Amino acid sequence: MKNSCFIRLVFILTIIIGVIVYLVQTKWDTIKNMLVNVPRKGIEKNLVKFKESPEKDSLKALLDDFFSKKLVNFNQLNNNMFDPLVTSLKEASHDSLINKDRLNQIKQILKKIEDEGSKKDRN
Repeated sequence: MKNSCFIRLVFILTIIIGVIVYLVQTKWDTIKNMLVNVPRKGIEKNLVKFKESPEKDSLKALLDDFFSKKLVNFNQLNNNMFDPLVTSLKEASHDSLINKDRLNQIKQILKKIEDEGSKKDRN
């Protein structure tokens, strides 16, 4: 590698790293909110399949509260966190109705996700 190529490479990498650091420092909350909305949209697609009921309204409010207030405070997220929630919603979508037992089960799953996220924050 020629010296001029090496100097260009170092110069370009320095600029790229500087831009990334700047964006993380100034726009981190916006980036985090965008990342949090990804699982939220996927779960909301599953909710369309359910029949209207008071339990569905409670579930919508519960999920909205979870995604807007609690999940934003997590420092680390992974895709496996939401697998039990998605599985539970898919199981309930077979009969297109959410009952109180299913709603309580989803509350417990959300509590477990919240506890898992809190553990990662402490580490």
